[in-house]
Amino acid sequence: MKISIIRKSVFIGILCLLLSLILTVLFQIQMTKENRLKMDRIYHSLESETYETLQVQMGKLRVMEGHLIETGGGFQSFEPIADRMLNDGIVRSFLFAPDGIVKGVFPMYGNESVYDLDMNTPGAGNLEAQSAVSKGTLLLAGPFDLVEGGIGICGRMPIYLLDGSGEKKYWGIVAVTLNYPQIFKNSSIDLINDEGFACRIWRVNPDDNSNQTILETKIMVRGNSENVQYNADFFNTEWKFTLEPLVPVYKRKSLWSSLAISILIGLVTGYEFYRTKKLKEMQDEAAKLIIKNLQQKLEQEESKQLLTQIRSHFFYHTLNTLQGLIIMKPEMAVKMVEDFARYLRFNVNTSVNAEELVLFKEEIRATRAYAKINEAQLEGRLRVDFDIPDVNFMIPALTIEPIVENAILHGIKPKAEGGSIRVSLNDDENFWYVKVEDDGVGFDIEELNKAHSIGLKNVKKRMSHFEGCGMDMESIVGIGTKVIIYFSKNGLKYK
Repeated sequence: MKISIIRKSVFIGILCLLLSLILTVLFQIQMTKENRLKMDRIYHSLESETYETLQVQMGKLRVMEGHLIETGGGFQSFEPIADRMLNDGIVRSFLFAPDGIVKGVFPMYGNESVYDLDMNTPGAGNLEAQSAVSKGTLLLAGPFDLVEGGIGICGRMPIYLLDGSGEKKYWGIVAVTLNYPQIFKNSSIDLINDEGFACRIWRVNPDDNSNQTILETKIMVRGNSENVQYNADFFNTEWKFTLEPLVPVYKRKSLWSSLAISILIGLVTGYEFYRTKKLKEMQDEAAKLIIKNLQQKLEQEESKQLLTQIRSHFFYHTLNTLQGLIIMKPEMAVKMVEDFARYLRFNVNTSVNAEELVLFKEEIRATRAYAKINEAQLEGRLRVDFDIPDVNFMIPALTIEPIVENAILHGIKPKAEGGSIRVSLNDDENFWYVKVEDDGVGFDIEELNKAHSIGLKNVKKRMSHFEGCGMDMESIVGIGTKVIIYFSKNGLKYK
C-alpha cells in the first residue's frame, strides 16, 4: 500500500508539473502575442509619423509643378518662391531638370556642383529618377551621397506640359532634396526603446542591393526569434520597418520564475497528495463518503459554468483524451491544450457578440482547433482537410465551425468506419464560397430532425441578419453532405 501511494504521489506531482509547464507555455505565448500587438501599434504610429513628415516636403513638388504650368515651362523666376519654402532648414535645394538634366538650382550657393547633373545616366539616386519617369509618378530616393556634398533624401517627379496642340508632353523632372538625417529630427523612434522594443527603418538600396539603415533606435535590432518586419510604401518606394522586443522569450524573468514555480508546484503537490492519502487511510467510511459528496457538488458547480460555453460531451471527452495524452504523448497533449484553449477563447468571445462580424482567419483557426481535437478523440476514424488560401475578410460569427461540428457529430461519428471532411475556399468575381463536404451517413433534408438541424438553423439565423451572404445544402443518405456558404466581396451589411 505504501509503495502504491508513493507511485501515485510521484504521478500526481509529474502531472501537476506538466500542467504547470503547459500553463507557463500558454502564458509566454500570450505575452508574445501581446508583444506582437504592441509592435503593430508602434509600427502604425511610426509609419504614419514618417509619412506625414515626408508628405509635407513632397508637397513642395506640386508647387514647382504649378509654377512650370503657369510659366509654360520656365523656372527662372522661382527663386522668391524657393526662399519662402527653404525656411525650415530641412530642404537642401529645389532642382529643375528639363529632359532630366539639371538646369535650375535653388538656391545655387553651396549646390553649384549639381548643376548640369544628368539624371539619365548611372549615379547615386539616378535609378529612382529614371524609374519615376518610366512610371510617370512621384518617387522617393535615398538616403544617398549628394554630388553637392552631404547625404540627402530626394523626391523626383516627372512633369508633363501641354504642347501647342493640347497634348501632354514630357518636359523633364523636378526634384526636392532634403537634408538627412535632419528631416527626421523630430522622429519618435528613440522613444521606442522606453517601451521595451528595438526598431530599424531600412530599405534595399537599388544601386548595390545592400540593406541601408535609415533610422534605428539606440538599442539596435539584433534579430531575435520574435523579430517582425513590416513593409511601408512611401511615395512609390518601399521602406521596411523591423521591430523586436528588447528581451527575447528565452531571457524573460517570468519564464524562468514560472519554470521554477512549476517544479515547486509539482514537488509540493506530490508531497501533499502523499500526506493527504495517508490521512485518508485513517478516516472511517463515513468521512470518505462526506468528502466524496462534497467533491461531486464542487464538480457539478464548476461544470455548470463551463457548460454555458461548450457542449458537455465534447468538454469531458477532450479532458479524458488529454489525461491520457499527458502520460503517453505529452507533446501531443501540449498541442491539444493549445487547440482547446484557442477553441474556447473563440467561442467565449463570439458567444458574447454572436451577432457581430469576425475575421475569416479567426473562425478558420478555431475550426481547425476543433477539428484537431476531434481527430485525436476519434483515433483515426476522422480526417479533416483544409484547402484555404491566405486571404481574409469579414463573416458573421460562428458560421463555419458549427457546420464542421455538425458534419462530425451527425455525419462521421455515426459511421462505423469513420470518414473525412474537406473544408475549402474558392471565389468568383462577386463572392467567396466556403464549402464543407463530408462522406458521412448523410440525411434526408425533408425529414431533418431538431437534434440534427439546430446547428445549421443557428447559422442560418446569424446569416439572416446580414445582406450579402447565404447557405446552400445538399445531402444524400449513405453518400454524404455538402454545405456551401457564400459571402459578398463587397462586404456584409447589417440589416
